[in-house]
Amino acid sequence: MRWLSASYIEHYVCENCHGIHFSELQALEGVLESRLFVEQEGALLTSEIEIRPTALLVLMAELGRLNMNYPSLKVFVDIVDDNLPRLIVAHYLHTQVGMSEQQFIWIMQQTMMATQQLLLEIEELGFLMQDDEPLKTPLAVH
Repeated sequence: MRWLSASYIEHYVCENCHGIHFSELQALEGVLESRLFVEQEGALLTSEIEIRPTALLVLMAELGRLNMNYPSLKVFVDIVDDNLPRLIVAHYLHTQVGMSEQQFIWIMQQTMMATQQLLLEIEELGFLMQDDEPLKTPLAVH
């Protein structure tokens, strides 16, 4: 936490998930959550982006290209029952053998910048769920 504060990365600790949330990324349209989970052997930075259901098929076709264009990020789709589809953007930091403050700050800044660039590309492609887009409730089939 001290390293994040020293690098002027706005963050807060969530009481529900015990993750460190990043205010800068979460303020961007389409980003539901952006957080860092610190574990014994490493740290996982993830951002969840809400995707339009009608864009899902095209997005699935684009995943390979997106993963190649952003090699430091792992990009995949998460679809859970009644929720809208989400694009998960992740980066894992191996920290078991140690990491300097400068390394950590540089990696965090680069990961956040790559996530922002990916979000802009997703928005340009029309994949983001817009706030003003009406949600259609699926009809039950009997």
